[in-house]
Amino acid sequence: MNEQLDKYFLGELSDTEKKELLDQIESDSGHKAEFIRMQNTITISKLGEQKGDNEWASQKMEELGNRINRRQIRKLYLNLAKYAAVVAILFINIWLLADKFMPEEKAVLYTKIEVPKGQRIYMTFQDGTEAWLSPRSVIKIPNEFSNEERTVELDGEGFFSVTKDAERPFIVKTRQYDIKVLGTKFNVFAYSESNRFETNLVEGRVQVINNDRPQESIILKPNEMASLSNGNLIKSIASFDNEEYLKSGIFYFSNKKFSEILDYLTLWYNVKFTIKESARIDQYISGKFRQSDEIERILKALQGVHHFQYKIVNNEEIDIF
Repeated sequence: MNEQLDKYFLGELSDTEKKELLDQIESDSGHKAEFIRMQNTITISKLGEQKGDNEWASQKMEELGNRINRRQIRKLYLNLAKYAAVVAILFINIWLLADKFMPEEKAVLYTKIEVPKGQRIYMTFQDGTEAWLSPRSVIKIPNEFSNEERTVELDGEGFFSVTKDAERPFIVKTRQYDIKVLGTKFNVFAYSESNRFETNLVEGRVQVINNDRPQESIILKPNEMASLSNGNLIKSIASFDNEEYLKSGIFYFSNKKFSEILDYLTLWYNVKFTIKESARIDQYISGKFRQSDEIERILKALQGVHHFQYKIVNNEEIDIF
């Protein structure tokens, strides 16, 4: 088992071998504990490598053990590699959430990932589920899923390819809606700082549930989308063209308002657009751009499909006219 775990973390297992290993881990509590131990050790070791200090990494491992014993909430900031082979720093917070009324052995360990602006990442969960996260997204994942369900919390946008498990539904919790599935591919857009919410289903079947009013829910079939209209959850036909988006981060848009594209850029790059009176932001446009490009390069690409001018005031403010 240890040899297989080593190969897993080195990325040397085939898809079939990975699935077999994950099945073994799920069926044995001892294997689960070893998997989590190695996962945390390797992650912290990577942080030590970035700093070029092995003693520092060892010290952090000891500190983590002390924190667990004290049952206090702490954060560790770890470094990962950026998706699409460009190095970027992600801040991963390992949280120990221990209710003071619960015994220590029932404390739950979570990993929280924050994607930097203008960056995208790819990740694989312990059950084999894959996720592609968009810029400035935040996801919180338990280091070990429960026996009843597999739940993650998302603030942002992510595309999920969920491993089938009929006994444990996979649930993506957002600020207002939960997306519940057994095994499927879907995209979720749910930034807490935006009033927009969308779930696009590529294959399988999902249920979108209102957290405040559980009786309000929608079942989606492939090529359908759940979104908000005047504050109400509605269903419509929509095809999510995800191949380029997943492989190279190319964002494709068809017949969308220019103002909506600016909203995406505001969320992804944390910039404020000041719209001048001469700007025609309600015009519908189609096109594509690479999500990881610099903001000015994207604006130049948009000028190829829509007539407008821009002025970069500073790193956080751009005039559109």
